[in-house]
Amino acid sequence: MPPVAPKTVGAYEVGEPLGKGGMGEVFRGRHQVLQRGVALKRLVIGPEVPADQHEAWRERFLREGRSLAKLQHENVVAVHDLFEHRKELWLSLELVDGFALSDLTRGGALPLDVACIIALGVASALEAAHREGIVHRDVKPQNIMITKSGVVKLMDFGIARDDALETLTKTGSIVGTPSYMAPEIVKGRPADERSDLYSVGAVLYELLSGRRLMAHATPESVFALVATGKFPRLGKVAPGLPWRLVLLAERCLKGDARRRPQSASELRALLESFLADCGAPDDHVGRLVGWLVAAGKISEAEGLTVVQNTSLFVEAVPMKRRGPPWRMAALLSMLIAALSMAALASMSDVVERALQVLER
Repeated sequence: MPPVAPKTVGAYEVGEPLGKGGMGEVFRGRHQVLQRGVALKRLVIGPEVPADQHEAWRERFLREGRSLAKLQHENVVAVHDLFEHRKELWLSLELVDGFALSDLTRGGALPLDVACIIALGVASALEAAHREGIVHRDVKPQNIMITKSGVVKLMDFGIARDDALETLTKTGSIVGTPSYMAPEIVKGRPADERSDLYSVGAVLYELLSGRRLMAHATPESVFALVATGKFPRLGKVAPGLPWRLVLLAERCLKGDARRRPQSASELRALLESFLADCGAPDDHVGRLVGWLVAAGKISEAEGLTVVQNTSLFVEAVPMKRRGPPWRMAALLSMLIAALSMAALASMSDVVERALQVLER
């Protein structure tokens, strides 16, 4: 068991525990002078970790603090302090008053616009991180929070790779969560910005379908399935989704990183374009707050302290899930023509090319 947390560490009072992660525990805290609420994260190295790896764990924890300290962005949890207390490493972080995305998806698929707004917030956070040379490498619902004020927060940069720092990952080793990891990471190859975009695609897949990308996999087979890119197609798992959105999510999930969006800024622009074209509310913060109210996560009174427009508390105008009939006829015609002209191309490439033309 980890040691009992002290009542104070440095300038901070230590309160109740908020959760545990792979590298430590998080407590509610308060700066004694500034009287500011914070989240205090303590590095805990379990007994299962060999002694010769303890220093690597400490370096990984320090890496999280250094990585976060570089980032000043609305969608990234902020770091206040990194310090040592009685040989224990602690991080003082922004206290996020909200909900982990993993807890918000237990009821199934999210409204289309809400799913896209959340993915947009994650893409914006990654855009800022990648600009600083930081690859997150563990984007998943547990590391994404939605605040009660409607802001998406990307958290836990504990295994991030910083180009300016020496890598901690040994050749061939794997660190991360398999269901959301890009194939190149599973194969022991270096991760880059596009690896994070694969993870965003896996999260978006889950938000739109209500099921995890590799939900069909056993613990023994998940690595092999990720490596080969074999997963139930989003259009089959969640029939009726807009083709444009299906294409975007599955493009992020391409096994070949060269076929994914090539930057977080590109992904952000694609999501913004989809939201604008489908008639989603311009006030993304208000829409998330309204959704939290509708989902019973916060009261209407709490929502009104953030959003004055009560019309945002009702369900957004449903986006078209299926195209008009002429689109299906046109799709079939284009598929026939494409197959006759590109007999040597793979079926998946032909289908994707035809659907992309339809969406223009």
